[in-house]
Amino acid sequence: MTLFNPTDCLILVVDDLHQNLQVMGRILELTGYKTSFATNGKQALSSVHAIQPDLILLDLMMPEMNGLEVCEKLKENSYFCQIPIIFLTASNDKADLIQAFKKGAADYITKPFKVAEVLARVENQLSLRSLQKQLQQQAETLQDANQRLQTEIMERQFIEERLMTYEKRIRTVFEAIPDISIIIHIQDRNIGDLEVLPTHSICSDLENIEQLNQTIEQFFHAKTATVWFEIADRALKTKNTINYEYSLNINNQNKWFTATISPFEDSSVIFVARDISDVYNELRLRKQAEEALQLAEQSYRSIVENAIEGIYQSTPDGRYINVNSALARIYGYSSREALMESIINIDTQLYVNQNRRSEFRRAIEIKGEVSGFESMIYCQDRRTIWISETVRVVRDTNGKTIYYEGIVSDITERKVAQEALKFQHDQTELLLLNILPPSIAVRLQSGENPIADHIEEVSVLFADLVGFTEFSSCQTPIEIVVILNTIFSDFDQLAQHYGLEKIKTIGDAYMVVGGLPTSEPTTQTESDSGQSIVDIAARTAKMALDMQQSIIKFNSKWKQTFQLRIGIHCGSVVAGVIGISKFSYDLWGDTVNVASRMESTGSPGKIQVTGAFYDRLKHHFVFEQRSAISVKGKGEMLTYWLISSLDE
Repeated sequence: MTLFNPTDCLILVVDDLHQNLQVMGRILELTGYKTSFATNGKQALSSVHAIQPDLILLDLMMPEMNGLEVCEKLKENSYFCQIPIIFLTASNDKADLIQAFKKGAADYITKPFKVAEVLARVENQLSLRSLQKQLQQQAETLQDANQRLQTEIMERQFIEERLMTYEKRIRTVFEAIPDISIIIHIQDRNIGDLEVLPTHSICSDLENIEQLNQTIEQFFHAKTATVWFEIADRALKTKNTINYEYSLNINNQNKWFTATISPFEDSSVIFVARDISDVYNELRLRKQAEEALQLAEQSYRSIVENAIEGIYQSTPDGRYINVNSALARIYGYSSREALMESIINIDTQLYVNQNRRSEFRRAIEIKGEVSGFESMIYCQDRRTIWISETVRVVRDTNGKTIYYEGIVSDITERKVAQEALKFQHDQTELLLLNILPPSIAVRLQSGENPIADHIEEVSVLFADLVGFTEFSSCQTPIEIVVILNTIFSDFDQLAQHYGLEKIKTIGDAYMVVGGLPTSEPTTQTESDSGQSIVDIAARTAKMALDMQQSIIKFNSKWKQTFQLRIGIHCGSVVAGVIGISKFSYDLWGDTVNVASRMESTGSPGKIQVTGAFYDRLKHHFVFEQRSAISVKGKGEMLTYWLISSLDE
């Protein structure tokens, strides 16, 4: 009895011979297995990612990527390494089989295929795989159960620790409270029991706290006993805490107390009392402080009125409570009274950008103060000036905002100077970015010089405008510049679109490079957003084809007969900036020289590429082989004409 159902099993068969695939497919499908096929290593890897087979039958000997290489890549992947692999081989070389098992093979089947052997080995591996999955599921189930148990134990321990912590905290709080706290059990106007909570001290008016079974009249002073009973009874009936203040004459001194009576159980209340006599003493001290405050306020007013900077108090909803004369002068008003009468809503009347005032209010409510908050405001005559505000919030004892209190400085002159300096800096920055790629400009500004980077793979394109020299001989300088600017501007847009870097123009020649780390395409998809070798070459080829179309459109519009001669090569280069003045980003190396030769030895209206560039794109573009040509410094070279893209 098998551990699996063949119809539930998907087997991937990989062999470069279609005859072998057909034979193996018939053997497996007649037994009920589902099959999928691949004819090479790369296709096999893609299929594994796509279909996730239960078993792989892998040909040992295949062109480009053999079975050992495919097996090695799969075993390196933690997700696919558990899929069993049976090698298919016609070789009797034991060394090959030993190598296959070292790479992770589970078994092998010899060619020509024997039906019984194939089915037996396949069933054996699928049975092992099924048993492995079952064991893994059981292990995961046990692990989950153990994890849940550990979590439950930890949660219980956590709760117990929290309860102990809370108990310690509550006990600490009670021990630190300076009030007396008593649980009183009341039955028929009698105190049945007293439970004194462990507080810091005991009020002096409750001297007989140890005595039990007293009446309320005995426990409290006779004058207040009835009141205490009524309060305790009301607290029990309403289930609410009741606050009460009272006074007692203790040792010939009149003392004031505040108490709270809270229901605890059906016939019990918690009585908490505090001596507040010091509060009444503070009233006398407060009066003295108020008198001192009045003197200080008079001094403060004198300072405010004579200050150079503007000072104000305002309500949160935007009305001035008080301003000094300096603020009126800054805003262009004749007096502080005129300012306060005119501005009835600071938010809408004063700030040029009303959203700025909203930002100010949010910031000050969050932080409680704002320093150096800069805004543009309207003066009385509708002039605009820049101000800087340093403001704090004044709140009451409950934390509610009462008013804002701030200082205002006129920073118009400084702001104008800053804006002028920023404009000059931005212009300089823009000029530098127009000359150099952004990343290179940043490195140059940081002081790096010279800048030289070795780049392993780029595609270099040279284009020359055939017929332009003759055209220029009969044109004015301004006409020549207009024509070149129109053509090269279109080329610049193509370079930006394909993520290529324009290096320079020399007369009517144009140089652009793909693969530099300074640029990326402006339009990307998941499939073409990388900087792979094929991607770099493909974007360069597409730009070359689009340049030819651009010249055709230009000729049609301007009634000209220009042609482009384009040359492309790929390889490694050195790129960077040298010198100390008139910086320019350039490339050096044999790759640049060969690309230039491809342009100069090409033909008008055609795109000549090297064999290396052809190898990158031969599966993606249409090429036409050209006979070998002599290239200076390189000898005989086999080149190709780039015709079109296979995507079109």
